[in-house]
Amino acid sequence: NPTGGKIPVTVPAIDTATGQRMGSFLLLLRVKTPQVQIPLGNQSRIGEPLPPASSGLLSVVGMDAITDELGVCPYFDYDPPCTQNSVQDTSAAGIRRRQVATMGSFLTPQFLRYQADVVRNDAALELTNRHDKYNKSIASGLSSETDFDDEANVELFKRRNPKPFRPSNSRGDALLAGIGFNVHVQSLALNILQPDQSAIPAAICHSVTHGAPADHARGFGIQGNDGSRTIEYVAEANAARGGLRRLEAKRADIARELETYLSSLINSVGEYFKSRAQTAAVMQQAGLRPTRHVAPNISSISFYRSKTTECAQRLQALSWEIAVRRGNCFSQALGIAVTSYLTSISDGGPGWRGYANTWLRHGYLITFEGLLSAVGKELGMIEDASVAVEMLRLVHVVLVPDDGVSGTVNKNESSCRRIPVPHSPYVRWVHLAHLSKKGSGSKSMYRLEIGLNQSYYQSRVPEPLKGGAAVRFFPVLYQMGVDIRQWGVNAGRNVTSQIKERNKVGGVPSAELGDNSDAATEASSDFNGCGLIDDGDDDDEGGVADNEILMALNVEGFRKMNAYAHSVFPTTAGVTAATSPIAAFYPSEHAQLQPLPPHPILSSLSEAIKTSAGKMEHGVLDKSATACQRMGGGSTVFCKSGKDRTAMQVTFKQAQFLQRLMDKKPSTTLEDSQISYDDVFEHATLMRIHG
Repeated sequence: NPTGGKIPVTVPAIDTATGQRMGSFLLLLRVKTPQVQIPLGNQSRIGEPLPPASSGLLSVVGMDAITDELGVCPYFDYDPPCTQNSVQDTSAAGIRRRQVATMGSFLTPQFLRYQADVVRNDAALELTNRHDKYNKSIASGLSSETDFDDEANVELFKRRNPKPFRPSNSRGDALLAGIGFNVHVQSLALNILQPDQSAIPAAICHSVTHGAPADHARGFGIQGNDGSRTIEYVAEANAARGGLRRLEAKRADIARELETYLSSLINSVGEYFKSRAQTAAVMQQAGLRPTRHVAPNISSISFYRSKTTECAQRLQALSWEIAVRRGNCFSQALGIAVTSYLTSISDGGPGWRGYANTWLRHGYLITFEGLLSAVGKELGMIEDASVAVEMLRLVHVVLVPDDGVSGTVNKNESSCRRIPVPHSPYVRWVHLAHLSKKGSGSKSMYRLEIGLNQSYYQSRVPEPLKGGAAVRFFPVLYQMGVDIRQWGVNAGRNVTSQIKERNKVGGVPSAELGDNSDAATEASSDFNGCGLIDDGDDDDEGGVADNEILMALNVEGFRKMNAYAHSVFPTTAGVTAATSPIAAFYPSEHAQLQPLPPHPILSSLSEAIKTSAGKMEHGVLDKSATACQRMGGGSTVFCKSGKDRTAMQVTFKQAQFLQRLMDKKPSTTLEDSQISYDDVFEHATLMRIHG
């Protein structure tokens, strides 16, 4: 009460057996608003309002808050709608939200307390700790003038420089979960030797390699299980497992289930009041006062309300898990994509071969070549990587000259900070800004500014990319397992442990293998005596296999690349890359009623994908990388750790590049050179053995 007086609240007392009103309770609430402390640097502001919920983590990582949009109270990741606007909303969705809002809270106090005090509080502390330690590490970083020759006499495999490098054995470190690991730029420069032993630069090939952009620290098992049976939403049968792609599919299923139960609940309440209206006249004639509340003993309403509450809580818990995971995976993928982009404007890169204007209009095409197997934890890594790669579409990159100003861009906005890069002689700082208004959810967009050394910017950045030009990422993922585990998935067998067991007993199948020992022998013979590609980890045993995901991902990747190809190299007469429509990345962006036919430069890739079902078709990766090069894009290669399988793929790509250059005809492009793969494999073998 604004006057400070007490206002009594009358609460009806209902007999649960009969549903009749027995009297009233007089309720008096005394509410005191606590002072809120919001940390801000080294200071605290007392009494300030909390930031809007709609600008929280879910929206930041490009997610829509499904429960809040349905009107499920209390609002957790979304700001309550304006009452006036809510009443004026006469759409079906607006009416439905008002109906749901009259039914009270669908999140129990126990659930809210656990989510706020344990789950989200722990995540906030982890992110705060990460922020503080990252800043401390950057502030104490080496000067850009530091000489790294102090390890010149140290054996290569024992060197620890460069300092910012994250090794693959740190995959499980939660503190480093947002940093891409084992990221390298592999460069092969070819020179033509003259009779006088002088060298003429001929060509250069860049390949970015890395470990899978996945949340290894959080794992790929059961999520949301706190080990307690007292929390309503925890149930092992319903707990989500796997990586982001599977978790988001589960979230969509729960959302549909929630909508179904909400509809049933609304219908049940409507039917109840309809029946009460029919008996209202009779009650009035009998001198009874008709009630306007819903009796608690209506079984159908109680059932649907209970189910709605269960679904709402499962959806809220899973949404938060996905949001944290998306943040970690997206951060890794962004660092890898920026590495590829900067590599493409280096000497000999496509940025200097006339493709900078293409990037400005149609985006920077970046192809991720995955070598993971669709089984066990590697399946979870594929699922994480697929979502992280797609999220790169949210980002525009801008190259700017360093103006010598460090710290905050705007002193009034503490969040707008330029993050210094102390170890690079060329990159001075980076700044990631949220372009969309707060609460944009899936419509969120980002602008990543990269501050470059002034002289480097003026002399090494292509002219079309200067002056604040923004280039949007156009990311595509292709995935093909290439090891014995993937062979087992395709063959419907789990042969990993069988091969390891066979190796332990001197190459003779153990009696413990029983009837399945032939699988190990057959697998080994199929690989001409080559056994398991072992990354040195024991975390890949067993697990769920998915025979369909590789085909699904490759078809998705082809659709995106095909749209890009039709925009960059239009097949319609009179249309050029400068006037062609922007390539549609998402299916909803397609204006055509019929899908685009395969572009001529992608015909061989299309055939490779069609014939890849149920087998290891390496041509999918090979032909997609070749097409990407032809369209002026960049490509990266990854497996679990970015070591063994990745190294073999890069060796193959470099040997292929060498052979194409040697066999290139004056009238053809490098990518169109007809080569003998026997020669490629011979070169690859020499490079593998001798370097």
